Amino acid sequence: MEFLNRNSGAIQALGAILTVILALGALVGVKMQIDSADAIQKSQSARDIYREFLSLSVNKPEFSQPDYCAISKSPQSSAYEAYVEYLLYTADQLTGVEKGWQSTFAPYLETHANYICSITEVDEYSDSVADLITEFKAESCKSVRKCP
Repeated sequence: MEFLNRNSGAIQALGAILTVILALGALVGVKMQIDSADAIQKSQSARDIYREFLSLSVNKPEFSQPDYCAISKSPQSSAYEAYVEYLLYTADQLTGVEKGWQSTFAPYLETHANYICSITEVDEYSDSVADLITEFKAESCKSVRKCP
């Protein structure tokens, strides 16, 4: 008992230090848990957007496999442009969350090459989508047939 009485100040200080360390550890743990939940939520949201895009493609086959030259001169041109912009938005959501999705969107860009090649400003897109468009244009636009 005398040991405790003699060292009570040091023991109290050690207890206070341990309390602070445990509190900081708890804060770090909470932050990690919140970040993990946020990443899971963003990933799920991006996958939901991709499913919606696939559903839209099934419901609008004239847009998913377009005759760009015919559509560009029709009343459906605005709807088609919105479809491709939704494709690019979907690419933005997925490439921003998980790596490896760029290759998934390459065939979509090829299908919509005429429209993608007509994009002149990529600054309005996220970096990942701007890179996707720029890379596609550098590799594929020379071989795209122009509309009469």
